[in-house]
Amino acid sequence: MEKLYEKDFGGANYRSRDPIKNFRIKVKLQRLSASTIGFVSSQTDTQDGEPAAVVSSTNQFGQTILDDEELVVQWQQKYFSLREMEFYGFEPNCTSVLDYKYHADSDRIKKSGGRLNNRLFTYLDKDRFYALEDAFVPMTTSPEEIGPTELANQVTEVRRRKATASSTVPSWKLQKNPTVSGMKLIEEKPTKEFQENHHVTTTPVHNMVIMADLSPEGQLGSIEFERRICTVQYNDNGVIRVSPDFTRSKPPYRIEEGCLGRDVWEFRIEHVSNAVSKMESRREAKIISDLYRKHQNYLQSLVGEDFEEIPDKIFRLNVYGEIISADSFEYNDLHIEYLIDIPEGWSKDPTLLLSGCTQTCQTNLVNNIEKAYFSQPFNFQSFFNLDNESEDHPMSWPNLFLHVISSDSWGRRRTEGYGYVTMPTKPGLHDVTVHCWRPTGNTGFEQIAAERRRFFIGGAPELEDMSFTAIPSTFEGKRLAKYGVRTESTGSVTVRLNCVQQCRAFQDTTAAMISRKKLQTAMQVARGRANRDAFHGVMGAFQRARKRMQLARESVPTQIRDAAQKTASDKLMGVSTQEKIRNILRKAEKQD
Repeated sequence: MEKLYEKDFGGANYRSRDPIKNFRIKVKLQRLSASTIGFVSSQTDTQDGEPAAVVSSTNQFGQTILDDEELVVQWQQKYFSLREMEFYGFEPNCTSVLDYKYHADSDRIKKSGGRLNNRLFTYLDKDRFYALEDAFVPMTTSPEEIGPTELANQVTEVRRRKATASSTVPSWKLQKNPTVSGMKLIEEKPTKEFQENHHVTTTPVHNMVIMADLSPEGQLGSIEFERRICTVQYNDNGVIRVSPDFTRSKPPYRIEEGCLGRDVWEFRIEHVSNAVSKMESRREAKIISDLYRKHQNYLQSLVGEDFEEIPDKIFRLNVYGEIISADSFEYNDLHIEYLIDIPEGWSKDPTLLLSGCTQTCQTNLVNNIEKAYFSQPFNFQSFFNLDNESEDHPMSWPNLFLHVISSDSWGRRRTEGYGYVTMPTKPGLHDVTVHCWRPTGNTGFEQIAAERRRFFIGGAPELEDMSFTAIPSTFEGKRLAKYGVRTESTGSVTVRLNCVQQCRAFQDTTAAMISRKKLQTAMQVARGRANRDAFHGVMGAFQRARKRMQLARESVPTQIRDAAQKTASDKLMGVSTQEKIRNILRKAEKQD
């Protein structure tokens, strides 16, 4: 008989875009005898060979049907139990607006001939007797726990994990690792997606419970015999949870009551919502498609179809960056001052802010590394006229200068490091690690004094110009010497850069090569220009060296130059004469 009933009382989730008011569910409840009279077929043959009537008091497994009831319930439809009819029928028991409403409904049901249901009834969210068996669930094993605590009330709002309903002892109590049905209760290293899906409270849901009064005959209305048959939950995301799940082709669910002797109860749950016809389904799909199309057209009208165009021979660079984190610095409470340096030959919007400062952030120990997270965004755009490029002024790229500073509650301010990064010449997303250093001052007593001052009262040698970490913008010479500057390596800063490049020169190609040309990066263009500049630079240097050599020869006195030429010619004539003598001697030896 165990195989004739469904043991899994687990629920199932369904998603629907239709209004929940169209939801219908049917519950069929039967009380059966535990004894069987043999498997009785649905119809028997008479002596004349004619089919006999169907045996209605016995099911297909030979069990006697002692009681039978069906109930079709709409969403949030109220069916009263006999106990509720008696309670709400007495007006002094009513204390709320909902109680008075139920009082009026019970009077109307009595006047119309009584209840349509007998044992099956429903509880809604705000009912007085809703889910009495779940009113208090002990949170500990202490016998002194007599009521729900504040913690218990908060826990009821946290998302519940699905567990096996048929198991008496939870499986995670029998295992070393804390798991429920193969699922970890504690995730050591949760991913971002895991946190978004699990570390949140439940979405507000609306509940409806279908109950059954399994009292013996003549004792209907006893609260101790009320049992939950089905729970339907619906949230604002359109998710419907039915627990237990619809029966469909599965065996029915079974409930046993010891007080009823050998009688058992079985019930089926069916989905009986009105099916949508094909024509209505197509009409609904068309309406939704038109709605999405209108919304898409609206968004397209906001964005536009064309990008902003720029003049010819103008290169446009847009950078959207983020200062993500800093790690491995000596002191805590870090903040970063940053400066974007636009080189000569580039132009920008005069109102654009090219400097800023992050918030002060404390460090956390991550993999034995002290790390501070800033997530400071910044962006800028600049333009470069390709006509301004020449051999004397090759194209250079903007730089991002960083100054890492620590501070504490005593007002001590220390320079932790300087660093810079050149904007990538390749478009796209780039994660760059900027290694920093700080000046330590001169050697000897000055360096020792600077370190003591840094430790006790704060302050340390600093750069007057932050751009000194690369090539200062004010430098006009040909060689920049940093010899003698004593520095110390410190930590590093992680920067994320997203570069977008725009230039009409990227479109100057044949139609067959347009897609590949669009992917050509500014790095390749700049590299070609750099190679060309290097070639021209080498040739120019060669020409200048040759000209200097010619000028040097012309500056030598004429007598000295003529003597040198005569000496060289005599040496050349002497070499040729010796060769002639050797040839004559070889011929004479051959004749002998």
